[in-house]
Amino acid sequence: MRDASLKTTDNGYTLGEGVRDGLPIGLGYLSVSFTFGILAVSKGLSWIQAVLISLFNVTSAGQVAGLAIMTTAGGILAMIISQIVINLRYSLMGIALSQKVDKSMTPLLRMILAFAITDEIFGVAVSKKNEFGARYFFGLTILPIFGWVAGTAMGAILGRVFPPFLTNALAIGIYGMFVSIVMPKAKHNKVILASSVLACIVSCIFFYVPALSQNVSQGFAIIIAAVVAALAGVIARSKLEGKAGTVTAVVLGVILVAILAVLAPSYIMPESSEVAFNGANGSLDSRIFVPLLIVMAVTTYLVRMIPFTLFRKKLEKPSIKAFFDYIPYTVLSAMTFPAILYATGSIISAAIGFAVALILGFFEKSLIVVAVGACLASLVAGVVMMYI
Repeated sequence: MRDASLKTTDNGYTLGEGVRDGLPIGLGYLSVSFTFGILAVSKGLSWIQAVLISLFNVTSAGQVAGLAIMTTAGGILAMIISQIVINLRYSLMGIALSQKVDKSMTPLLRMILAFAITDEIFGVAVSKKNEFGARYFFGLTILPIFGWVAGTAMGAILGRVFPPFLTNALAIGIYGMFVSIVMPKAKHNKVILASSVLACIVSCIFFYVPALSQNVSQGFAIIIAAVVAALAGVIARSKLEGKAGTVTAVVLGVILVAILAVLAPSYIMPESSEVAFNGANGSLDSRIFVPLLIVMAVTTYLVRMIPFTLFRKKLEKPSIKAFFDYIPYTVLSAMTFPAILYATGSIISAAIGFAVALILGFFEKSLIVVAVGACLASLVAGVVMMYI
């Protein structure tokens, strides 16, 4: 007899379906957090301290920033400001998700499950056609959180055992998932198509222009790009439906290519520095580590929880509703491009992985198929390049 816990719940989505949808995220997180584990230990933390940071935060950019503050004698105020700025996009995601959950997501459950709002979990959840319940969302979070914590532990303890080209190839899988979420929707909705390309353009400008990249954090740049693109979609949505939207998207695509042709050649990719593996003997003074860890975790949690819990009423005004319909896809687009081109350490292998993800996404293949396809294409390209 089938396990009752996996039977259909709210709107047809099950706990088991949530776990299944979270599998590719968990696999991707193993690779991303693996790198964080190596970095944390190289900065003098023990593997246990590295794992605790991942366990209580589950945020890549925020953790790297927090690690820098911990290891450079930064204060509590610096930790609070950095986590708010870098993780502010989770507030937008929380508001958008609040419009997708059903009545089974009580305020208490929202407060508990808000901890697990991440870029990838958000992307999968908002891609569901119907509202989802607490059980599905809980199932969706299990493997990603496990993968994030396990990957950190593996990186801190065994990081230098695996060849870099393998871990680099796995890193593109998360971006492949983003593509698989955006492409099918953009294929059928020309407003989202045009808005997503515009988000890529704004993101590229912030990424490549030194005056912007040096003064605006990555997290804040994503927020600006996503909001600008979504607002543009809301303002012009009546004009972008049908062929006009396709033409606009093509024109924006040409502008995007032109920006890459002009700015990308002058961009110097940071070289991956070799780190000394310190094992588990070193550790940061607990009098510094524990207070900063608590402040970091609480700040990150509140940024996620407050919007997700408070915004319970369904939005009625068409323009506001349209904004929150578009924002998930502009956020994912801004996070994907141009970051995906540098995910593997080689623009060529990354571009090949990106192209494969686009093709599979266009044909509306599943999340895991697109993610694995992008990883395999990037891995094969990387191996071939090693022997050319």
